[in-house]
Order: sequence, then structure tokens, then C-alpha cells
Amino acid sequence: MFYVYDLDGLKFRGSLEELDQWGSVARKSKIQPLKEDTSSSTSSEAPESRAISAYQKIVSKDNMVEPLVHTYQIMSFQVSTIHHETPLVDAWWKLKNSTIRQLVVTTDQKRVVGMLSDRDILKRINVVDDEVQVDQELIVGEVISQEIITTNSTSDIRRVARVLAFYHINALPVLDKEKLVGIVTRGDILRGFAANPKLNLWA
Repeated sequence: MFYVYDLDGLKFRGSLEELDQWGSVARKSKIQPLKEDTSSSTSSEAPESRAISAYQKIVSKDNMVEPLVHTYQIMSFQVSTIHHETPLVDAWWKLKNSTIRQLVVTTDQKRVVGMLSDRDILKRINVVDDEVQVDQELIVGEVISQEIITTNSTSDIRRVARVLAFYHINALPVLDKEKLVGIVTRGDILRGFAANPKLNLWA
């Protein structure tokens, strides 16, 4: 299951196929969405029910020999966050003094509203001789994308990998019941595939 949030809250909740068809989140190139199997679902069926039905079809296939790996099995449980009103220069130093490349952006209520990467910051600042040249009033919330895609801890990592690749993003915050519980990155995905030779990116 995947979710899209912005500063106003939850905007989308649904399966990978529904995310492809929703089409609001910007991506660098047009991707043809997977065809959704609607043979056993009705238009009035809730997104969660359709997702569960599709999931059950997949896991019940007799010829399926690939292991199912959930996000919680590979994600990082310690997540570095930053408030959306933090000055951008402070966010830069926080990243520079750590070993990470992105921060999850939150509100006063700890609600996830975005992701901030070192690349996002470098588009808006200049660093000369270790001195940062930037508008001191520029804040994190003015730099991040308007919307953020997230997932939950029981998503199949192959489907997470597809979202990361197709939407050209490096990490997804992991939320359970709208509470931040972890983060899954491209590196986590690669390690997950390396540790499970039978995994194929079929999602």
C-alpha cells in the first residue's frame, strides 16, 4: 500500500496500480501503468479491499517460488527528521555533519509532509570554501516537493523498488497508521535483493 501526503494531510491511499493511475505526483518521464485486474472487484469496492484481493491472488499462485520480503525486514528504524520551518542552511549543516543524504520533513504534530535531500539543498545554495551562501530566510518547506509518496511496513520490497525507480526518488518514509516508523532507501532495496537471490523485480 502506498500513500501521498502534503502539508494539508493525506491525499491518496491505494495500491501500486492505483498510484500509477492517480498521476498527480510529478515524475521525470511518463511511465505506462500496469493493467489492473478488475475481474474480481467492483467499482464500489474500497481500495484496501482491492489491494488485499490482488495480494491474495499473487501469494496463492502454486508456481510462486520467490520469497516475500516485507519493507520492515530491510528498512531503517532510526529516522532523521527536520521541521518544515527550519532554515535551509541549518538543514544543510545537519546533513553535512551526518552520514545520511536525506531527511524526513515533519510538522509540529510529527506529521510527515516531505523529504529533503542534499541534492534539493544544493539547488538552492552555494558553498564556497566551506561557507554557505544562501538566503537566510529560506526554509525547508519552500524547497521540498509539494507532495510525498510513502509506504507501510508490510509492502513487498519489489513494489517499493518499482516506485523508487519509476518516480526517480531515493527513499520512502514508512508509515503505519500515519505514524513514522522507518525509512526504506535504494541501498536497503539493493541489499535486500542481494541477500535474497530468488527475488525478481516482477512487480
